[in-house]
Order: sequence, then C-alpha cells, then structure tokens
Amino acid sequence: MTELWKSFSWVIPILALLTFLLLIFIYIWKQQSGKIRWADLIPIVFTTVSVGGIFLITLSAIAPGVPLDGTTNLIPFSNLKLNLIYRNHLDVPIRNLLANIALFIPFGFFISWLIRTKKWMMVKATLFGSLLSLTIEILQFYLPLGRSTDIDDWLMNTVGAFIGAFFFLLFIKSYKLYKLNSKYMNR
Repeated sequence: MTELWKSFSWVIPILALLTFLLLIFIYIWKQQSGKIRWADLIPIVFTTVSVGGIFLITLSAIAPGVPLDGTTNLIPFSNLKLNLIYRNHLDVPIRNLLANIALFIPFGFFISWLIRTKKWMMVKATLFGSLLSLTIEILQFYLPLGRSTDIDDWLMNTVGAFIGAFFFLLFIKSYKLYKLNSKYMNR
C-alpha cells in the first residue's frame, strides 16, 4: 500500500482540484438551467471524478518525459502463472489483480446510479466499465507511457465495474427497505 501511495499520491490534489472545478461548473450550470436537483447531479459528479481518477492512474507515464514501450499480454492470467511457477509467490500479482478490481468499483457504482433503469442496469454498467477499460488498454498500447497492455487488467476492471453495479443494486434495495420501514414506523 505504501508503494501505491508513493506512486500515485500526486493524483489526490489533481482529483480534488478537478472535483472543485466540476462542482463550480455544475453550480453555474444549475443556476442557468433552473430545475435540476442536486441529487440528480451527484452521480454525474462522481462518475466524472471516477473516470478522471481512472485516467490519471492508468494513463500516467512510468517515467515522465521518457518515451517507453510497454509490454503486451493477451493470454489470460499468464503473468499470474509465471509468478507462481518461477517466483513461488503471489502477493504482487494478486495485489495487481485486486487493485484493478478496486479501481473500477466506484465507476460501476456511480455509472449504475447514472443509468438508474432497472432493466439491464448491471449489464449496461458492466459493459460501460468493460469499454472504458478496453479504451485504456488500447491507449496504453499506442502511447509511449511504459505501461503494459494486459488482458488481465481488462478482465479485472470489468469485474470491478460489475461489483460496483452489484453494490449499487444492494444500495437501492437497502434504501427501499429503509424507506418502507420508516414509513411503517411513522404511522
């Protein structure tokens, strides 16, 4: 975790600034258009911040200012197998897989909130997460960032978007139960 913080601590102030600027933009937009509720803007803000954070983390150069070629892996879980066979440990690949899942959970949650339709919501959110991840992997392949294009990243990011959509579904169910319970308690 310390390694991650050292590598990506610079992202936090940028995300904070972008969030602040986004809120100002939304406030001005709301003042001009009128009838938009703040509750309707929450998923827009957090989906945007989530995508911004994903782009900042995944599309930052390994060595800024130095064009580097990355590696390409199109065989699912081959890096995991190699680490298991030749290094006899799984902590680095497991951390990488879990980090890729965790990175897309907020996106899956907030894009589901933005979609908000019951029909196919989880499928749509997972598809959006998969397309976003595929876009990132293609950009990592073509841009000289020193990043690796890895099918495992795409798979785990898609799983993360699905888990985020599932968490949103649980959130909605819990909220409805809470509202129903408070309705009967206030009688």
